[in-house]
Amino acid sequence: MYRVMVVEDEPPLIRDIRYEIERNSSLFRVTATAINGADALRKLEEETPDVLFTDIRMPVMDGLELIKAIRQKDPELPFVILSGYRDFDYAKEALKYQAYDYLLKPVSPDDVRKVLAKLGAMLEGRKEQRKRALLLSALHGEQLRDESDGLFADRSLGLLLALCGAASGAEASPADLESELATLTTPGTTLRVWSGKTSSEKIVIVDEDRDGDGEIAEREQLAKSLQRLLEARSGTTVNVAIGAPVARLGDIAGSLGSLRDLLRRRAEHGVSKLILENETPDASEAGSPVTILTNERLISLRSMVHLHQKSLFKAELSSLIGEWLSAQLPVPDFTALVKRTLHAVGKGYWRRDVDIDSVVDESMESVTPNEIWSDSLIERLEVALFVENSISRDSPEGVVSKLDDYLKANSHRNFDPKELASGIGLTAPYLSKLFKQYRGMPLIEYLAYLKIEKAKQLIRSDPELLAKEIGEMLRFTDPFYFSRLFKKFEGCSPSEYRKRLEKR
Repeated sequence: MYRVMVVEDEPPLIRDIRYEIERNSSLFRVTATAINGADALRKLEEETPDVLFTDIRMPVMDGLELIKAIRQKDPELPFVILSGYRDFDYAKEALKYQAYDYLLKPVSPDDVRKVLAKLGAMLEGRKEQRKRALLLSALHGEQLRDESDGLFADRSLGLLLALCGAASGAEASPADLESELATLTTPGTTLRVWSGKTSSEKIVIVDEDRDGDGEIAEREQLAKSLQRLLEARSGTTVNVAIGAPVARLGDIAGSLGSLRDLLRRRAEHGVSKLILENETPDASEAGSPVTILTNERLISLRSMVHLHQKSLFKAELSSLIGEWLSAQLPVPDFTALVKRTLHAVGKGYWRRDVDIDSVVDESMESVTPNEIWSDSLIERLEVALFVENSISRDSPEGVVSKLDDYLKANSHRNFDPKELASGIGLTAPYLSKLFKQYRGMPLIEYLAYLKIEKAKQLIRSDPELLAKEIGEMLRFTDPFYFSRLFKKFEGCSPSEYRKRLEKR
């Protein structure tokens, strides 16, 4: 419910306006009245309305003076001006001070209804923007004021974290997912969707009435729908972790971290799963023939392919094929699993002129079942898929060159140097040493340098982008740290850099 203050020096008119407001909208209630501008300012010290209806001509302090005084303290409070025909020019002057609308006296029920409908839509939009901003800040682990929880009073917040088996999950935009999932919710439930750390990760916050009937069942049903939508768009398997409900915004970041860890440990390639937080894994899962390629292992394989570490990749894929065959998968299932793996691991890094599915089919046709146990299939896949390059990718210079290309293409992401190093069979200190030798700075510093170069590119390409927006796009959770880092490399702040460009 939105609170309304009416400022009018005629009590009968106050009564009429209160009646029309409360009769025509369940969203608004008149909670305070004042007989002139000075009286309103006194009452505003204790009362905080969401909307103010004020007459123009009043003794002591008129409506225009009241608007000027309030605008100095609150630039967003919406005003509705009440005026007679003879005061119309005066009302137009008030509109210059960002009054929201005006009503001509005598006020008609139809006019009140229309103004309230517009006000309601505007205030609801503001509230939604505020909620989204708070939830996004909470997801990033930012410190929030205690009163922020008031917007979610009597609400239960639950997270769904989806992980696509391939980066093509980016094809499913958060807005599209949100729109489609919203049609499946019950009254009193709101969904908000964001992309996560990577394009293959989607975050959904389910905002519902606390202690609502069927709360857990509905969240699981929404998780299944999310899974189906992402599978249809990405053409790959999707794991969804379902978080326990939280009552405080400050607990959201912890829940997200728990779900990410849950997916890292239990997400499986080759099968779609729903994983409940705090759920004890079913003992039967341990013997499942598809619990053999975890998300962690998949990331390691991707690094090997992206950095052209053929020997490491061949050894790891040989081990996987051995495990799949020992599980006695039917040949069609085995073939499909190999295809899904190659799509997920090397999308965008295999040779451009090959069709992965055809390569697998031809390789399978040319070997006998017994030969699959040997390296024959791996050799055929290697020849067909890997891009040859004049620089030896196993040489130190080759490692740095390929990793450099990969980091530049993904400069918007946050990388862990240890994970990058382990993915290509090196230690983090040695990889950092190689970068200092061939790029003039340690790896961790080079990662920061690439982000600032990307930030400069974004500023040049879109002068309207704010520094905060650019920082968020490059995964900086602290805008002040982003500004300091920019100044370290460029010698000026992002805004100063923009001004330099404008002067050229």
